Amino acid sequence: MRPATSTIDPALSGRDLGPWFMVPWWITLPVLCAVAVGLVWYWLRLGRAGVPRERRWLRRASILCALLAITPLARGLTFVHPHEDRVGFALAWSMVLLLLLPCLILAGIDVCLTMRRGLDELRSLRRETLGGKAEKKGVDG
Repeated sequence: MRPATSTIDPALSGRDLGPWFMVPWWITLPVLCAVAVGLVWYWLRLGRAGVPRERRWLRRASILCALLAITPLARGLTFVHPHEDRVGFALAWSMVLLLLLPCLILAGIDVCLTMRRGLDELRSLRRETLGGKAEKKGVDG
């Protein structure tokens, strides 16, 4: 399905553009709304007392970035055709990537904090189980 020649970007006219399929709005919008509702629900669940403070901050920052990425994602998937508006298409997808990159970085930090906490709990459990023996440090101990 090719766009009509009158709507093709003049810089692309006369080139073989190939097929390009957009996701229909009736698929994109309900799915992204469900994702947004799920993110807001998770934001509220993070407010419980059992969630450590540093995890709450990291995960809420990640949720905020994901929520901000929903609008340009919908625009890039459904409303901006690359053969008609190259700049708008590139801008939409650039915004999605720039907003999801901090989510990825924050997820990595969250993994590191979780691993550190787990290792601390493992060391504590070893000390309790083995009778309070001090761990040996270094190779020669």
